[in-house]
Amino acid sequence: MKVTNLRRKLMATLAAGGLLQAGVADAANLDVNLVVNGGFESVDFGTLGSSSGPLVTDWTPQGFAYSHDGSGGVPNYANGTPLANGGSYYFAPGSITTGGTPHHTLETAITQSISVAAGATGSLIATGNAKFSLSAYFNSYQSQADHGNVQVEFLNGANTVVGTGIATPGPGALPDWTKVTVTGAIPTGTATVKVSAWGTLLQGGGSDGYIDNIDFQVASLLAISVNRSTGAITLSNQTGSAKNISSYSITSTSQSLSPATWLSIADNYDNGNPGPNQVDATHAWNETSLPTDFTKLAESDPANAGASLASGRLVNLGAAWVQTPTEDLKFEYVSGGQLFQGSVEYVGGPGGNPLIEGDLNVDGVISSADWAIVRANQHVSLSGKSLAQAYRLGDFNGDLANDHADFIAFKNLYDAANGVGAFAAMVSAVPEPATWVLAAASATLLISRRRPTGSANCR
Repeated sequence: MKVTNLRRKLMATLAAGGLLQAGVADAANLDVNLVVNGGFESVDFGTLGSSSGPLVTDWTPQGFAYSHDGSGGVPNYANGTPLANGGSYYFAPGSITTGGTPHHTLETAITQSISVAAGATGSLIATGNAKFSLSAYFNSYQSQADHGNVQVEFLNGANTVVGTGIATPGPGALPDWTKVTVTGAIPTGTATVKVSAWGTLLQGGGSDGYIDNIDFQVASLLAISVNRSTGAITLSNQTGSAKNISSYSITSTSQSLSPATWLSIADNYDNGNPGPNQVDATHAWNETSLPTDFTKLAESDPANAGASLASGRLVNLGAAWVQTPTEDLKFEYVSGGQLFQGSVEYVGGPGGNPLIEGDLNVDGVISSADWAIVRANQHVSLSGKSLAQAYRLGDFNGDLANDHADFIAFKNLYDAANGVGAFAAMVSAVPEPATWVLAAASATLLISRRRPTGSANCR
């Protein structure tokens, strides 16, 4: 067994004997990785598995490691270069076997149970202010779409799951090693955290969605809350103590940010903007993202000193989120010169759930009101709009146009939500001037459904 010190060896021995759950000894610490052997470096060459990989210890049930660099004669199957600071080994979920058959589901995941009921973690969770940060590095074999998953489950004292979080890159070949981080709130009453690593098999004979450097932390993080009903973003300090902030960024790969409605510190709350909501009375902040950038909102104090946010402080950053079903915002900030991955929490919305595709007016249903939006913007130029803004105007395929393809997409969404034939019934019931719309829609459908004649390609 490869261990870094006697303490690790003692913990692994006690855990293997059922006398100690992995991670219990670290449960009192905040802002540290509570996963034991998250890099899969503790291995036992006395037991070899697939591809001569050594047995990975500290996880249940135990699986087998692959190698970044060919250590121990174990082949390196991952794409690209070895992971920086990745050690010698990484894990492939397909190496878990039962009766000689590999499994790739959550039910056969490798797991660790970590007690967080005592010490600093227990105290913070009891306040309702605890956040979590879960991250891991992922890779795949050649161009295969298999991918790994790392999940965290929050269990109360009765061993009931009260919340979950999952880090996954999703299907598709990955360039070298890709880090995925998720953050969120830890439910009050959480006593145990169960961390699971498992694979999704999509092609090939075994799951080749590789995982390394799993990290789970209980943390006192700054957060942004995102209101699904209004698009409002609020920066909050619910950590229980004052926190320094000298810069931050909010990013969205789906272009769902609105610079025009962003209430930045630089324009509203720095030393040039006195008032009851002032954040920084000493420094002049600068916006570092462009006013035309729909993927990033960022600003900083050039002096790198920043301001102190009192515990419980809320900062209104404006209705800067364009509401769509895609919830992909990431929040990072610098505090005391250190970069943190902040928490992102979506609140509100119909039933407290993410928005549904086709609900353009954000009322929780797909109705004639949404059709009115699609109809009003058919063949209207959407040039210069973000992908999220265009979606809200009826562009469902992301080509910055509301055309026939989007009409078909909305009709299908409407019928899926309201029943087959519901769209035609709805349009026929809409008062004038919808009569011409029904006629045009019927003609369009007839044209789209007509089979070509004399074609050798007909099936």
